[in-house]
Amino acid sequence: MPKAGRYREGVPCWVVLTTPDVPRAQRFYGELFGWGFVPTGPGEAVATRFGAQVAAITTATATASAVWTTYLACADLRRTAALVRACGGRIAREPYELPEQGRAALAVDPLGAVFGLWRGGTIDGAGLVNEPGALTWNEHLSPDPDAARAFYRRVLGYTYDRPRAGHTLARVAGLPACSIGPSGRSAPSGSGASWHAHFGTADTDRAAARLPALGGAVLTGPGPTPFGRSALVRDDAGAEFVLVAVPPAESAAAA
Repeated sequence: MPKAGRYREGVPCWVVLTTPDVPRAQRFYGELFGWGFVPTGPGEAVATRFGAQVAAITTATATASAVWTTYLACADLRRTAALVRACGGRIAREPYELPEQGRAALAVDPLGAVFGLWRGGTIDGAGLVNEPGALTWNEHLSPDPDAARAFYRRVLGYTYDRPRAGHTLARVAGLPACSIGPSGRSAPSGSGASWHAHFGTADTDRAAARLPALGGAVLTGPGPTPFGRSALVRDDAGAEFVLVAVPPAESAAAA
């Protein structure tokens, strides 16, 4: 994914885990990725890696399941929320303030995939990417990739490369942002559409093998992909994400 810093409009910039048990999630991801945690409020924390923010964790409502949500960089939340509605989506949570962090909104596209909009304050987004234990990529999967591509083109101005095996690289200002492709299985929400967060690891097979002992599970893989060896997995509360191999930084311990 693009390097951390000032994120361009429409680029996935932040991910938030909503989970029923935040301390339990902290133990799981602390063991798996070596994350530290900085409390930001009751039942909320920012996850860090080598002192840089990499994700957020917040408490789910009693009826909500655990899920990772991808947030897309957005300069004008109200304008983009209006475009979401005009293009067949809906706003699940109107723009709101996160003190000393930024402003956010929660949206659902016409395929049923939930995503966030993020206007950075002190947190522009992930401060560390493309390394073990950090966000590396975000992908939208659905039964109708053409409809998904049309929606995000109209709302966020995505342009696309020629599809390969049904998957398309989406670009913002000519630079890679994310990918859109067909879903091979139902999303956790049951909608058949979802955004998947990919987290780096120095050794996908080794990281996947650790999941059962941590209470998690491997759903598919590990196996080779054009972007590195990857596996679709879930944590001990049921939140799905992807592990993908990336070269470790010289100072980074393997995730």
